[in-house]
Order: sequence, then structure tokens, then C-alpha cells
Amino acid sequence: MVVPQSIAYAIAANLPAVYGLYASYIGVWVYVFLGTSKDVTVGPTSIMSSLVSSAADGDVAYAICLSLVAGIYMLIFGFCELGWIMWLISYPTLAGFTSAAAIKIAGGEIGDLTGIQDWSSDFVTVCQDCITRIDELRWTDTCLGLSTLLILFLLWLLQQHAAKCFRAELEESGGVPTSRYYVWRAIWYTGLMRNIIVVILGGLLDYMLYIDDENPFYIVGDIPAGLQSFDLSSFVLFETEWMDLLIDGLVIALIGLLEGLAIATAFGKKNRYEVDNSQEMVAIGTANVIGSFFLCYPVTGSFSRSSVQSESGSRTPFAGFYTGLIVVLCLLFLTSIFYYIPMAVLAAVIIFAVVFMVNFCVPVRMWRVRKLGTISWLVTFVCVLALGVEYGIAIGVGFDLILVVAKNLRPTTHVHDMGEGIILVEPESGWNYLSTNYVKEKTEEAMYWERKRFLFSHSTTVTAIILDMSRFSELDITAFEALKSLSEGCHSEKILLFSVGLSMELSEDCERFGVVIPNFKGTDDAVSAARREVRISMALQERMAAAVSNQVLYPELPDDQGPNNPPKYGTFDDKTPPPPHPPPPPPPGTE
Repeated sequence: MVVPQSIAYAIAANLPAVYGLYASYIGVWVYVFLGTSKDVTVGPTSIMSSLVSSAADGDVAYAICLSLVAGIYMLIFGFCELGWIMWLISYPTLAGFTSAAAIKIAGGEIGDLTGIQDWSSDFVTVCQDCITRIDELRWTDTCLGLSTLLILFLLWLLQQHAAKCFRAELEESGGVPTSRYYVWRAIWYTGLMRNIIVVILGGLLDYMLYIDDENPFYIVGDIPAGLQSFDLSSFVLFETEWMDLLIDGLVIALIGLLEGLAIATAFGKKNRYEVDNSQEMVAIGTANVIGSFFLCYPVTGSFSRSSVQSESGSRTPFAGFYTGLIVVLCLLFLTSIFYYIPMAVLAAVIIFAVVFMVNFCVPVRMWRVRKLGTISWLVTFVCVLALGVEYGIAIGVGFDLILVVAKNLRPTTHVHDMGEGIILVEPESGWNYLSTNYVKEKTEEAMYWERKRFLFSHSTTVTAIILDMSRFSELDITAFEALKSLSEGCHSEKILLFSVGLSMELSEDCERFGVVIPNFKGTDDAVSAARREVRISMALQERMAAAVSNQVLYPELPDDQGPNNPPKYGTFDDKTPPPPHPPPPPPPGTE
């Protein structure tokens, strides 16, 4: 599998076929000594080839420099444990990019599949050329390419059916392999080797029809025999194009690590072993850095080849050594055979490999759960197709960050009327400098709900506000300042202010900042305390109103307070003693 895929992916990267073979054994041999997954095989992939094709545009030296830059980025991420940077790429963005990149790769191979020369890899141009250049297709290449796709599909179906049969046979025999099991297993391996089968058949067909120096198909042509040597000549590009290399290398490093780590993690969970993500970054980064000195373009973990290695029963990463050895033997002794491989066959191999990466079920599922996820998928998908891989990813990540900032700017905040003028404010997320002003505004609207036309079913006047802070894991300086301003506003409006669920650490920080708010563990405790304080306040106000109407003087009141200057209830520094008799019972139905 590795040889035909490597040749095909090099062509997909718009590079000579031999560079795919170069990249297929250097990377995997480096990973043998540094990798932590026994199943991962490092080498060219469809996604990396698409990125290289878009960035290098056929410039071999630029592609080799990209390998060095991307490898250095990966090493930095690994040594500094900066893997969190990849978390900036959300699942909808990654899914949209993968589907769009697969369509873009397949579209770029239509020219080789149909024998049309000088075929563009730009998706918009491809759509136009499919209509305007249809008269240029060669029927021989087109028939061969479509026939190859059909054979690949049939072999894939055979592999899927054989997999079900040999597993069922193994279960029926109680885990003991039988002759039927080995037959179905052999059929499964035949389907698995579909790429090399169609490449051999295509090469034999071209060889038999090659008459009088006339070839019925466009072919790969000469591939240099032998191994590449240590070469530094490509790095002169850093003198003039270092900025472009830094930008393109970062994109390739991020996508390469995402693909490689996802594959390593998936096989680690499947086969029940641990994968060290930081070490995986170092391993893939080292493979790219060393490979750049031997004419290799960027590589990462390959899912299809890793699946083969896993199913083959590998026990250690050293299994990849034999994969690289096969490529070396082909470079030394079999390059003359590759001369007759038709380009239409390789195009069919690439198209069939990437067609399963297109998944339109993902946005449909996301639409049912989170519609913003589908929008993010669609933005990335369209931008990758219309503007290119680098711009598409950048716009997709930027759109996700805008959504995150927008959600933090206006977090969902619920305002509940608890009766007796008590308002409960529940922000669904914590306070930071982005969300502070919005939550404060919602709380102040609750304070002045009559002016803001808030309609509560029971309250006539807001007497207490309970701020649910149970979701607050931290508070920044802007949040402390907002709490202080809110506390002062409640004080001036004679409104009680309580908090719920504030941690001990944050409560102490509030006190150090000069904000003292009574804090309760649960909402029910805070509501009960608020009702008690409100009733005491109301009873005392009624008592004072009666005293004013009867012109009764109360010597227990301080000199600076009287009938016209009652105590300011709603604050906790009020030292006025309670009335001499207990407050009246609450009205029925309020508890």
C-alpha cells in the first residue's frame, strides 16, 4: 500500500513522484525510535499533500523548506508542551476543512483521471474547466480511470464483507482459527491490497499496449533509481521567502499534528495503551526536520497505513522499520517498473482514498444540536474551496474565536422573581472583563425594573437582589470593580444584595478589594434570609409610620434620625435595634 500511495500523494502535492517515496521511509524510520504508538506509520498523506500543493505550487525547494519549518514548530510545541494551541481549531472547523480539502484534492485529480493536461488545482477553476474543457478529455485515460475506480470500489466491498465473515467465524469457533477463517482473512488482505493490485494491473496493461513508442495513456515516466543524498541546497529560499515559509509552515505544523495525534490517540484507545502527546509532537517534528535534509516534504501519521499495521498485529513501533525497508528496496531495484504506471490509475487511487473523508452527515447532526456549529463548518468549508486551504483554516479559526468572544460578551443571564420584591440573577458563566458589563447591566435592570418595563408577576418594588455566583471560578479586576459599583448602587437604592455559591477564596478576595456581600451556600438559604430581612424592614417602617401619624417620639432612635429620616434598610451597616415587639406574621401564601 505504501508505495502506490506515496507516488500518488506526491503527484497530488504537485511534486515529482520520487519525492513521495523519499518521504515514505525517512519519516517512518525516525518515528521508530521516538514515537510512542505501535500502530502509527508516518509518511505522506492526502491532507498534507493538499497543503503542500497549495503552498508550494510545484516548487520542490519550497516544499522541502516547509518540512524543516513545520518540523521546528512541532518540536517547539512538543518541548514546551504547547499542544493547547491546536485546541484553537474546533471540531466543526476541522470537519469542514477535511471535507473541503478532500473535494479539492479529488477535483485536482480530474485532469489526470481524464487525460486533460495542465489541469488546475483551484476549485473554482476546476468547476469552470469541467464545462469548458470537456472536449479535451482522452477516452483511453477516462475509461481506464473510471474502470480503476470501479475495481477499487468492488475490492473495498469485498474487504468489508470478508471482515464481517472472518470475525463471525472466529466467534463461532470460540476464538480458535479455522480453515474458513483463514480463507476469509486472505480475502480481506486481498481487498486491503487494492491499491497495489490496480497499480500493477494498470502498469501491465500499459506495458502490453505500448507499441512503437506510442503510449495509449499518460504515464508516470522515469523515476530516478537509488536513495537521495544529504542536501542543503533548497534552504537558500530562506533568504527571500522566509516570511511566507513561517506562515505556511505554521499551518502545516498545526494540521499535521492534529492529524497525527488524532490517529495515535484513536489507535491507543482501540488497543488500550497510552500515547504521550508531547513525545508524539517531538517524534513527528524530528521526522520532518531530518527529512528536510534528505529531500522530503512534510509528513505526518497516515490513517490508512496505520490501520494496516494495527490489523497486522504489530507489537512495537519497530514494525514501521519494515515499511521503510520496502520503500528502500523499491527505490534501489524497482523504479524502472514504475515507468509504466498510468496517471489515470494513480488519480483513481487518490480520489478513492479521499472520497471517504467527505462527510455531510456531520453538519446535519450539528444542526440538530448546535446550529452555530453548522455555520462554523459551512464557513470553513466554503472558504477552503473558494480561497484556498490556508485562508480557509485561518477564517474558520477566526470565526470560531469571534463566536467565543461574542458568547462571553453577552452570556445567558436569567432573572427570576422570587416574590416579595426579591430578584434572583443567574449568569450561566463566570465574570471576566468581557462579560462583566453585560451581567452588571442585567442586574441593574432588575434593580430598576419598573423603569425598564420588567414585568414580574408578584413584586411591586425590588427590595433584594440575590446574585448566583456558583459558576464563578475566578474574578478579574474588572469583575471586582463591577461588584463594588453594584454594591454601592444597591446601598443608595436601599436594596439588599446577597450572593450565592461564592467560593471562600473569592469571598476573601472581595473583602480585600473592599466589597462585602453576605454569601450563602444555596439559593434557598439566601431567599429565606432576604425574606426575613425584608419583613423586618417592612414591619419597622410600618411602626415608624404609625409613630409619625400619632406624633410619638422614640428615644431609642439616634439624634440624626427621626420620622422624616428613617434608617436606610437594605444595607448591612444599619445598627438600628428591632422594634420592641415581634413583627407581625407574614401574609398567607407568601411562604
